[in-house]
Amino acid sequence: MKRLPNFIVAGLGLALLGLGAAGCQTHKTVSKLGNGYEEVSHPHHTLIDDPEPPRIAFQFRDTNDTVIPIWPSLFSAREIIHDDLALFIAEKGYTQPEHETRPRLFAVRAPELPLDITDEVLWRWAKANGKKVGQAMDRLSSFSIAEKNDGLEINLVFWSNTEMGGEREDWPEESTLQLTWPQIDQITHSVKAKGVKQEDLRYHTPYIGEKF
Repeated sequence: MKRLPNFIVAGLGLALLGLGAAGCQTHKTVSKLGNGYEEVSHPHHTLIDDPEPPRIAFQFRDTNDTVIPIWPSLFSAREIIHDDLALFIAEKGYTQPEHETRPRLFAVRAPELPLDITDEVLWRWAKANGKKVGQAMDRLSSFSIAEKNDGLEINLVFWSNTEMGGEREDWPEESTLQLTWPQIDQITHSVKAKGVKQEDLRYHTPYIGEKF
């Protein structure tokens, strides 16, 4: 077999390297949400026809054009901005080394650290519905938020552990909690007072959270 000249081999190697880099390159786009808060979309540009949905990051840009990262990956791109307060649902790491993620509700007043207010919200829901907060934490599957009635409406979705043919458990599959903005302020103050600085297991992002 005839051997290719070295310069041709080198050229082919560079071409393949460039193609691989182009396939992995991401072109982020920034969407302004108001009051300095921004979404950043990081598409996955690959050589396959059906790439993963883009990763959406959340950040804050101050008046000096300094960018302050808040969270690198959102579970739902439906943030709510109320004056200087932002509420968002993020992907939070739970296990190692698999790095499973679950949705958690955060509140932030940038440039302060984000506050994980999920458990405080579940405590209020459990108290209002006569349920145990520990069970609510274990059963929470997902949730969504919306600005409604001059406050925050949180729709909670719970896991159902009922076996096929078994007796239905006395637990809702979905439920709604309505909070006023003063109540949200009370929740954030409580987390700041009782919470400690922690680091997300997957993204190593700092935040303030309570330990129950």
